[in-house]
Amino acid sequence: MVTSSGTERARNTLAYLRRQITTGAWEVGSRIPIEPELAETLGVGRSTIREAVRSLASIGMLETLPGRGTFVRSSAPTSAVLSEFLTAYTLEELLSYRRALEVEAAQQAALHRTPEDIAALEASVAQSLRGGQCPAVGPRDTSVELASRFHYLLFDAAKNRLLASLYAGITEKLSAPGHVDRLTHGSDAQTMQVEHERIVDAVRRGDFIDAVHAMADHMDNDLVIITPDDEIIPPLQRSAVDVERIAAARAQERERA
Repeated sequence: MVTSSGTERARNTLAYLRRQITTGAWEVGSRIPIEPELAETLGVGRSTIREAVRSLASIGMLETLPGRGTFVRSSAPTSAVLSEFLTAYTLEELLSYRRALEVEAAQQAALHRTPEDIAALEASVAQSLRGGQCPAVGPRDTSVELASRFHYLLFDAAKNRLLASLYAGITEKLSAPGHVDRLTHGSDAQTMQVEHERIVDAVRRGDFIDAVHAMADHMDNDLVIITPDDEIIPPLQRSAVDVERIAAARAQERERA
């Protein structure tokens, strides 16, 4: 229990919250204990807890969602320089960047996942199947969630702090008012469920090639841009010829396997 006073109390509170995140005691994507519980555990006032949460939220490690609680978004701080840097890019460019991060995370998760990571991913998918709601990243209704617990858990399984930090940065930027209103999911909940199950299966088997393909397909349907004319723009636009070539290449891969 924290018994020191003043500034030292605030420092100890911040250190405790950060340590819970960096050690994995509070997993990426999980909801942290509520304010009164933390205040009682640490022996400090709620205002001290609130300030510590704000400090960690400002660097991308936590996010507070009204009516839902405070969630762990990254095990490492998100650089303010990165956030400012991303401001210069269009929404189309940001989605393309997010897609690249997700595909690489899927590959690394297949190579570095632990049994605990697999269990957490499977639990997330099962929760979604039961109709449980995963925390959204932006202040948007449930039909348009910028990221779910599933995606944060996947980055956690990749065991690459830089990837996780970059993902937290891009997620924060996409949740900005100027962007979030132009985004929606490109597929329904059932399709998304199937895509998540396919990704988890590849990661579980340690098949990084299947994991890359599964995530690439998911990214084509996950977040898409809606134009004023209700046109849908995916992160990576392909011509009909490109789609046919990809299908043929994958068919050949299956035959060789």
